Amino acid sequence: MPLPMIKPRDASIPARLFRMSDEQRQGPRVKLSIGGRFMRPDRSEHGATITEASLRTMEIESDALVVTGERIVGYFYTIGRIEGKVLRVKSRSFILELVTTLVKRDRLASQLIWLANREILNLPEDRRHDRVVPNDPRISVRHKMSPHVEPVNGHLIDVSRSGAALSIRGDFNKGDEIIIGTTPARVVRVFDGGIAVEFHGSVPEAMFDVKMRL
Repeated sequence: MPLPMIKPRDASIPARLFRMSDEQRQGPRVKLSIGGRFMRPDRSEHGATITEASLRTMEIESDALVVTGERIVGYFYTIGRIEGKVLRVKSRSFILELVTTLVKRDRLASQLIWLANREILNLPEDRRHDRVVPNDPRISVRHKMSPHVEPVNGHLIDVSRSGAALSIRGDFNKGDEIIIGTTPARVVRVFDGGIAVEFHGSVPEAMFDVKMRL
């Protein structure tokens, strides 16, 4: 069942945090809004947003006309890499049945608990600007201190004026100084299948749209 909407609470009353019992860990659902991209079997890539998730399925909003039964591989901010089969197609979204290991399922359970508690406690999402998914998400990344090393190719999951999330493979650690295309940035988070970065300077408002190139 979806989590109930939480009304603003009296700060003097301790928050009751969301927890999962062993039985609940099999199928709780959490309302979300997490941007990312996914790839279809024909290798075409599409922007998308996870709007609801459990350990078994996710509802994903997208303009892509997916087909029931097809395989999907995606990368989403905070959650990382997901893989599964389209279980049902709705008017503006589809339900993805996840294919995962026990280790990844336990990690997803922890992520869903954190996301649910963030809503209950009204914690900030730590994103200072609106985010967009570029029309052309392809990007090359190199370490700033190793200019002669071959750059690593990746894909932008989404971009804000202050930073971005990328799906990429490579040796990246929190605090690394890197160059994304021609844009200097610092790695602030490493997640399964990618990294989140903070730009050294904000993207000018006039340049911030889906046609932007870093």
